[in-house]
Amino acid sequence: MVNRIVLNTISYHGHGAIENIVPELTARGYKKAFVCSDPDLVKFGVTKKVTDLLDAANFAYALYSDIKPNPTIQNVQDGVAAFKAAEADCIVTIGGG
Repeated sequence: MVNRIVLNTISYHGHGAIENIVPELTARGYKKAFVCSDPDLVKFGVTKKVTDLLDAANFAYALYSDIKPNPTIQNVQDGVAAFKAAEADCIVTIGGG
């Protein structure tokens, strides 16, 4: 079952949630996603499930995986700089736990 939570952002959780990413982004008129994931999720292929959907839809994205648990201020600043450099207009985050 997919659950949709709308706060200041939109979150999908549960089985089948990733299938909603591309339709949600395109419905909102976004053109390039900044995909944030941690190194382990990249390593174990979890992130690839999302980027494969973006690739199949020819949706542009930049992957940022320099995410650290309990990030320092510098880690956050580096992420913000990477987002700006990517010239993306939305953020897709992939969490694991």
